[in-house]
Amino acid sequence: MVTLICVPYAGGSAQVYKRWTGKLHPSLRLVPAELAGRGSRMGQPFYRNAAEAVEDLLPLVREAALDAAPYAIFGHSMGSLLVYELLHALVEENMPLPVAAFLSGRGAPHCEHEQKLSLHELPDEEFLEEVKGLGGMPAELFQHRELLDLFLPILRADFKLVGEYEPQKRKPLPLKLTILSGKEDSTVKGSLNDWELYAAGGCDLAFFEGGHFFVHEQEKEVLTLLNNTLTKIPALI
Repeated sequence: MVTLICVPYAGGSAQVYKRWTGKLHPSLRLVPAELAGRGSRMGQPFYRNAAEAVEDLLPLVREAALDAAPYAIFGHSMGSLLVYELLHALVEENMPLPVAAFLSGRGAPHCEHEQKLSLHELPDEEFLEEVKGLGGMPAELFQHRELLDLFLPILRADFKLVGEYEPQKRKPLPLKLTILSGKEDSTVKGSLNDWELYAAGGCDLAFFEGGHFFVHEQEKEVLTLLNNTLTKIPALI
Protein backbone atom coordinates (compact mmCIF):
# COMPACT_ATOMS: atom_id res chain seq x y z
CA MET A 1 0.00 0.00 0.00
CA VAL A 2 1.33 3.45 -0.99
CA THR A 3 -0.04 6.55 0.72
CA LEU A 4 -0.59 9.43 -1.73
CA ILE A 5 -0.74 12.83 -0.02
CA CYS A 6 -2.31 15.53 -2.23
CA VAL A 7 -1.93 19.28 -1.57
CA PRO A 8 -4.54 21.60 -3.15
CA TYR A 9 -4.12 24.68 -5.30
CA ALA A 10 -5.02 28.28 -4.37
CA GLY A 11 -8.64 28.45 -3.29
CA GLY A 12 -8.88 24.68 -3.16
CA SER A 13 -9.66 22.34 -0.29
CA ALA A 14 -9.24 18.61 0.32
CA GLN A 15 -12.48 18.18 -1.61
CA VAL A 16 -10.73 18.79 -4.97
CA TYR A 17 -8.91 15.48 -4.57
CA LYS A 18 -11.64 13.48 -2.89
CA ARG A 19 -13.17 13.04 -6.34
CA TRP A 20 -10.24 10.69 -7.02
CA THR A 21 -11.57 8.25 -4.42
CA GLY A 22 -12.32 4.92 -6.09
CA LYS A 23 -10.43 5.93 -9.24
CA LEU A 24 -6.93 5.25 -7.97
CA HIS A 25 -5.46 1.75 -7.95
CA PRO A 26 -6.60 -0.29 -4.88
CA SER A 27 -2.99 -0.42 -3.67
CA LEU A 28 -2.96 3.39 -3.25
CA ARG A 29 -4.34 5.17 -0.19
CA LEU A 30 -5.51 8.71 -0.94
CA VAL A 31 -4.83 11.35 1.74
CA PRO A 32 -6.08 14.80 0.63
CA ALA A 33 -4.46 17.51 2.76
CA GLU A 34 -6.82 20.13 4.18
CA LEU A 35 -5.34 23.61 4.40
CA ALA A 36 -6.24 26.04 7.18
CA GLY A 37 -9.20 28.35 6.58
CA ARG A 38 -11.27 26.14 4.28
CA GLY A 39 -13.25 22.90 4.14
CA SER A 40 -13.22 21.07 7.46
CA ARG A 41 -10.87 23.75 8.82
CA MET A 42 -13.07 26.72 7.96
CA GLY A 43 -12.62 29.51 10.48
CA GLN A 44 -8.97 28.77 11.23
CA PRO A 45 -6.52 31.61 10.41
CA PHE A 46 -5.07 31.66 6.90
CA TYR A 47 -1.33 31.13 6.47
CA ARG A 48 0.66 34.35 6.38
CA ASN A 49 3.32 32.76 4.19
CA ALA A 50 4.57 29.48 2.73
CA ALA A 51 6.66 28.70 5.83
CA GLU A 52 3.54 28.67 8.02
CA ALA A 53 1.76 26.38 5.57
CA VAL A 54 4.71 23.97 5.53
CA GLU A 55 4.91 23.93 9.33
CA ASP A 56 1.20 23.13 9.46
CA LEU A 57 1.38 20.35 6.86
CA LEU A 58 4.56 18.72 8.17
CA PRO A 59 2.89 16.54 10.85
CA LEU A 60 0.71 14.92 8.19
CA VAL A 61 3.74 14.21 5.99
CA ARG A 62 5.90 13.08 8.92
CA GLU A 63 3.25 10.53 9.86
CA ALA A 64 3.41 9.05 6.35
CA ALA A 65 7.22 9.25 6.29
CA LEU A 66 7.54 7.29 9.54
CA ASP A 67 5.06 4.63 8.48
CA ALA A 68 6.45 1.31 7.32
CA ALA A 69 4.63 1.68 4.00
CA PRO A 70 5.99 3.92 1.21
CA TYR A 71 4.37 7.25 0.46
CA ALA A 72 4.16 9.72 -2.41
CA ILE A 73 3.14 13.37 -2.61
CA PHE A 74 1.30 15.43 -5.23
CA GLY A 75 0.64 19.16 -5.46
CA HIS A 76 -0.90 21.39 -8.11
CA SER A 77 -0.06 25.08 -8.64
CA MET A 78 0.23 26.57 -5.12
CA GLY A 79 0.20 22.96 -3.92
CA SER A 80 3.26 22.34 -6.07
CA LEU A 81 5.09 25.20 -4.35
CA LEU A 82 4.15 23.80 -0.93
CA VAL A 83 5.21 20.27 -1.86
CA TYR A 84 8.59 21.59 -3.01
CA GLU A 85 9.08 23.33 0.34
CA LEU A 86 7.84 20.28 2.25
CA LEU A 87 10.44 18.14 0.52
CA HIS A 88 13.21 20.47 1.66
CA ALA A 89 11.81 20.45 5.20
CA LEU A 90 11.92 16.65 5.18
CA VAL A 91 15.54 16.71 3.98
CA GLU A 92 16.48 19.13 6.76
CA GLU A 93 14.90 16.79 9.33
CA ASN A 94 16.54 13.69 7.81
CA MET A 95 13.10 12.17 7.36
CA PRO A 96 12.41 9.39 4.82
CA LEU A 97 11.57 10.97 1.48
CA PRO A 98 8.61 9.99 -0.70
CA VAL A 99 9.05 7.28 -3.31
CA ALA A 100 7.59 9.72 -5.84
CA ALA A 101 6.96 13.48 -5.88
CA PHE A 102 4.59 15.03 -8.43
CA LEU A 103 4.76 18.80 -8.99
CA SER A 104 1.98 20.05 -11.24
CA GLY A 105 1.07 23.34 -12.88
CA ARG A 106 4.05 25.45 -11.80
CA GLY A 107 7.42 26.41 -13.25
CA ALA A 108 10.80 26.07 -11.56
CA PRO A 109 11.20 28.34 -8.48
CA HIS A 110 13.58 30.86 -10.04
CA CYS A 111 11.46 31.17 -13.19
CA GLU A 112 8.29 31.83 -11.22
CA HIS A 113 10.10 34.32 -8.97
CA GLU A 114 11.53 36.30 -11.88
CA GLN A 115 8.05 36.82 -13.32
CA LYS A 116 5.93 36.74 -10.16
CA LEU A 117 2.64 38.63 -10.08
CA SER A 118 0.98 40.41 -7.16
CA LEU A 119 -2.58 39.59 -8.15
CA HIS A 120 -3.69 39.66 -4.51
CA GLU A 121 -3.13 43.44 -4.47
CA LEU A 122 -5.71 44.08 -7.21
CA PRO A 123 -9.17 45.51 -6.41
CA ASP A 124 -11.87 42.86 -5.93
CA GLU A 125 -13.38 42.96 -9.42
CA GLU A 126 -10.02 42.93 -11.22
CA PHE A 127 -8.74 40.18 -8.94
CA LEU A 128 -11.80 38.03 -9.58
CA GLU A 129 -11.49 38.52 -13.34
CA GLU A 130 -7.91 37.27 -13.19
CA VAL A 131 -8.96 34.25 -11.12
CA LYS A 132 -11.88 33.56 -13.44
CA GLY A 133 -9.48 33.60 -16.41
CA LEU A 134 -7.49 30.75 -14.90
CA GLY A 135 -10.48 28.42 -15.07
CA GLY A 136 -11.06 25.67 -12.57
CA MET A 137 -13.67 27.58 -10.59
CA PRO A 138 -17.37 26.75 -11.05
CA ALA A 139 -19.16 29.46 -13.07
CA GLU A 140 -22.01 29.59 -10.55
CA LEU A 141 -19.56 30.77 -7.88
CA PHE A 142 -19.17 34.09 -9.69
CA GLN A 143 -22.94 34.47 -9.97
CA HIS A 144 -23.69 34.29 -6.24
CA ARG A 145 -22.30 37.21 -4.26
CA GLU A 146 -22.79 35.57 -0.87
CA LEU A 147 -20.70 32.55 -1.90
CA LEU A 148 -18.15 34.83 -3.51
CA ASP A 149 -17.82 36.91 -0.34
CA LEU A 150 -17.05 33.71 1.60
CA PHE A 151 -14.56 32.49 -0.99
CA LEU A 152 -12.76 35.77 -1.74
CA PRO A 153 -10.70 35.92 1.49
CA ILE A 154 -9.46 32.36 0.89
CA LEU A 155 -8.37 33.22 -2.63
CA ARG A 156 -6.66 36.46 -1.59
CA ALA A 157 -4.77 34.73 1.23
CA ASP A 158 -3.56 31.97 -1.10
CA PHE A 159 -2.55 34.34 -3.90
CA LYS A 160 -0.70 36.47 -1.34
CA LEU A 161 1.19 33.37 -0.15
CA VAL A 162 2.22 32.60 -3.73
CA GLY A 163 2.91 36.20 -4.72
CA GLU A 164 5.19 36.88 -1.76
CA TYR A 165 7.05 33.55 -1.88
CA GLU A 166 10.84 33.92 -2.00
CA PRO A 167 12.73 30.76 -3.04
CA GLN A 168 15.97 30.04 -1.21
CA LYS A 169 19.22 28.85 -2.71
CA ARG A 170 19.68 25.23 -1.58
CA LYS A 171 21.18 21.99 -2.76
CA PRO A 172 19.10 20.02 -5.27
CA LEU A 173 16.64 17.62 -3.69
CA PRO A 174 18.07 14.07 -3.43
CA LEU A 175 15.28 12.48 -5.46
CA LYS A 176 13.57 12.51 -8.84
CA LEU A 177 10.64 14.83 -9.55
CA THR A 178 7.76 14.23 -11.91
CA ILE A 179 6.61 17.53 -13.42
CA LEU A 180 3.09 17.75 -14.88
CA SER A 181 1.80 20.57 -17.07
CA GLY A 182 -1.05 21.49 -19.39
CA LYS A 183 0.11 22.12 -22.96
CA GLU A 184 -1.90 25.35 -23.09
CA ASP A 185 -1.09 26.55 -19.56
CA SER A 186 0.05 30.16 -20.00
CA THR A 187 0.51 30.68 -16.24
CA VAL A 188 3.64 28.51 -16.00
CA LYS A 189 6.78 30.65 -16.16
CA GLY A 190 10.01 29.68 -17.91
CA SER A 191 11.03 26.27 -19.20
CA LEU A 192 9.90 23.21 -17.28
CA ASN A 193 13.31 21.71 -18.07
CA ASP A 194 14.72 24.12 -15.48
CA TRP A 195 13.26 21.87 -12.78
CA GLU A 196 16.31 19.69 -13.49
CA LEU A 197 18.33 22.19 -11.44
CA TYR A 198 16.30 21.32 -8.35
CA ALA A 199 16.44 17.52 -8.33
CA ALA A 200 19.61 15.45 -8.12
CA GLY A 201 17.65 12.47 -9.43
CA GLY A 202 16.48 14.36 -12.51
CA CYS A 203 12.96 15.07 -13.72
CA ASP A 204 10.32 13.35 -15.78
CA LEU A 205 8.08 15.75 -17.70
CA ALA A 206 4.47 14.86 -18.46
CA PHE A 207 2.30 17.08 -20.69
CA PHE A 208 -1.49 16.95 -20.95
CA GLU A 209 -4.08 18.59 -23.17
CA GLY A 210 -5.63 21.67 -21.58
CA GLY A 211 -4.73 24.75 -19.60
CA HIS A 212 -3.90 25.40 -15.98
CA PHE A 213 -6.60 23.08 -14.65
CA PHE A 214 -5.75 20.11 -16.85
CA VAL A 215 -5.81 18.05 -13.64
CA HIS A 216 -9.60 18.27 -13.84
CA GLU A 217 -9.96 18.49 -17.62
CA GLN A 218 -7.77 15.43 -18.15
CA GLU A 219 -8.45 13.66 -14.86
CA LYS A 220 -8.42 10.17 -16.38
CA GLU A 221 -5.00 10.71 -17.98
CA VAL A 222 -3.53 12.23 -14.80
CA LEU A 223 -4.79 9.31 -12.71
CA THR A 224 -3.36 6.87 -15.24
CA LEU A 225 0.06 8.47 -14.76
CA LEU A 226 -0.23 8.27 -10.97
CA ASN A 227 -1.46 4.68 -11.04
CA ASN A 228 1.19 3.52 -13.50
CA THR A 229 4.01 5.24 -11.61
CA LEU A 230 3.06 4.21 -8.09
CA THR A 231 2.13 0.61 -8.82
CA LYS A 232 5.58 0.00 -10.31
CA ILE A 233 7.41 0.87 -7.09
CA PRO A 234 9.63 -2.12 -6.14
CA ALA A 235 8.27 -2.18 -2.58
CA LEU A 236 4.92 -3.27 -3.96
CA ILE A 237 6.24 -6.29 -5.81
